[in-house]
Amino acid sequence: MHIQIQVLTNQLAKIQAAPAAEPMAEQKFNKKVKIIADPGAFEGDWAQFAEWWIKLQIWIKANWDVFADDFEMVTTVLSRLKGPVCYTAGVWPTWDDLKVKIKKYFKPQAEHNWAHQQIHTFKQGNMRTDDFVTWFLALSIQGGLVNEHAVELLERNVNPHIAEQLYIQDMWHENLAAAAEEVQKFDWINYLDIYCHYNFKGNARNA
Repeated sequence: MHIQIQVLTNQLAKIQAAPAAEPMAEQKFNKKVKIIADPGAFEGDWAQFAEWWIKLQIWIKANWDVFADDFEMVTTVLSRLKGPVCYTAGVWPTWDDLKVKIKKYFKPQAEHNWAHQQIHTFKQGNMRTDDFVTWFLALSIQGGLVNEHAVELLERNVNPHIAEQLYIQDMWHENLAAAAEEVQKFDWINYLDIYCHYNFKGNARNA
């Protein structure tokens, strides 16, 4: 998803950097709508917010000349949005002001929910342990996980061999920071043991 969001972000930046277009006829507007699809309404799936928000900005920019004034543009956006963004009756914000409001109310919650969702399925697999622990801690902070739940997920998602050895040696901690440190420490010690073992066998063969 991050790659797709980055592509959309780059596309939005190019559109915003382009000079303002001349007023378009109805026929040209319809053509643009076919090229840049209407992203529809945001239905409350926070994990999808970042992608939806970028697509909506691209769609608004592409059809800029169709909106008669701020009232029409803001009404169009708010009608597609569920959440606490509000306005004072009779005082309609500009598009730039509305973007600030939406980011203020929606983006933090979207990022929080995305991280909370990702960390539950974030397995180490073949990832280097240092990288895994760094990403895991970042997701746990962004997702607002309580210490006990984060430690439980770390035990479940780290490489099973590492988790097993830490249990055998009674090295698991109830504190997340301490548990993460033990995971990194064990992995480094384990690497040195394997390196020394094979290095010793290689030297023995050459003797």
